[in-house]
Parts: sequence; C-alpha cells; structure tokens
Amino acid sequence: MGDRNATLASRLARKLKLLEWTVTTAESCTGGMLTSALTDISGASTWFRQGWVTYSNEAKMKELSVAPENFKGDTVPGAVSFPVAFGMAQGAVQRSGADIGISITGIAGPGGGTDTKPVGLAFVCAYNRQADAFLVRSTKNQEGDRSTNKQLFVSLALETALNLIEGLESGHLSMDIRKDIGDEEESDSEKTISLDAGALAAFGRVPGMEDAWFGEVRWSDEQEGGVTVVEELKRKEPEDIWSEE
Repeated sequence: MGDRNATLASRLARKLKLLEWTVTTAESCTGGMLTSALTDISGASTWFRQGWVTYSNEAKMKELSVAPENFKGDTVPGAVSFPVAFGMAQGAVQRSGADIGISITGIAGPGGGTDTKPVGLAFVCAYNRQADAFLVRSTKNQEGDRSTNKQLFVSLALETALNLIEGLESGHLSMDIRKDIGDEEESDSEKTISLDAGALAAFGRVPGMEDAWFGEVRWSDEQEGGVTVVEELKRKEPEDIWSEE
C-alpha cells in the first residue's frame, strides 16, 4: 500500500506541476499521513501549500470553518460524513489559497465504530477552487486494521484528486447524477455520480470493501482515444513515475 500511495502522490505532483497548481490538505483520522506522502517528494515546496490535522470537531470548525451544525447532537451527519469532508477540503482551499484541497475524515479503528458508521468508513474529498468542482468518495473496509485503514484512506484521497483533475483537464464533465441504489431518499447535497467501474478497480480493493462517489462533476467515459490517469498508472512501474519530470 505504501508503494501505491507513493506512486499516486508522485503522479499527482506531476499533474500539479504541469498545470502550475498548488494543493493543500486537511486530515483527521490519518493524522498527517496524506501530507507526508506528498511532501516526501523532492521539490514539493513548489506545489504544496500547507496542511491541517484537525483531529477534533472543534479544530475542524475553528481552523477550516466547517459548519457547527454538522456536529450538534447525536444525529447525522457527524464528523465522518459527506458535508464534513467537503467542508474540510473547501475550508483548506479558502484558508490557503491553493487550487486543490484534499480532505480525509474517517474511523480507522480499532474502536470508535457504530452500527451506522463502522470502523473502516471514511469520506475523502477533492475540491477545486477555480471550477468550484468537487468529488467526495465514501469507502467502507471492515477487514483492515488501523494502519491498513489509514493507508487505504490516503490512497482513496489521492485517487480522488487525480480523478477530479483529469475531469477538469480534459473538459469532459457532465451532470450525470444518479441515485444510490437502495436509498429511499436523497438530499440535494448527497447525489451519487456514476463512474467507470474499471477506474474504481484499477488498483484492486481489499476484500469486503465498498465504495461510492458523490459530487457535481465527472469525466466522460468517451475520451476519444485519450488515456486516463488510472490506465497510465496501471502500465507504469513506481520507479518510472518517480523519474518523470
């Protein structure tokens, strides 16, 4: 998992350099692991702005301006939720002035889970300031330990950022919104979008993991001969990624 995250982080760095964009991070349960994966890359100071580890609800509100109503009482959404992941990413962008914000909020375990929010549940978000576009991904892996879950959450966050950048870069965006199967009702802020199944499975998933996408934009499945980020990553070795300028 560590090699995979290094590959994803390096690929994201290359995209940011080509676009002359900067990135900022906002993490909770991963405790700075996402920031570490990015700043392990030499020259990160040219495209990495800053990062926050907002472990408590108070820190999320104070540092990132996440709406207080998300944390009131015992009702949803709560800290591990769609609106909090989005609020963290957007807040980090607004505070830092970066082009892309990436956030992670989840339950790494071994404790802290509930029937509705089990250990292994996380929401990650990538938000772009210029387009006011975002993707939020929710994933649930009930078979990993704390360390594995944290690594997985970082992987998903990096993948989500790459997916959003690719959609914006290609210009193939659509409003192909669908309801999540099994949901009786869906709020305006939690619409699920349909993505290429091959992209979701590009790196393989641990057994028992489920995932879903939420957001406002996606890239087209018809890329007219183009090669997607995930396809490019699949055919490259980690050392090839690191050596690219």
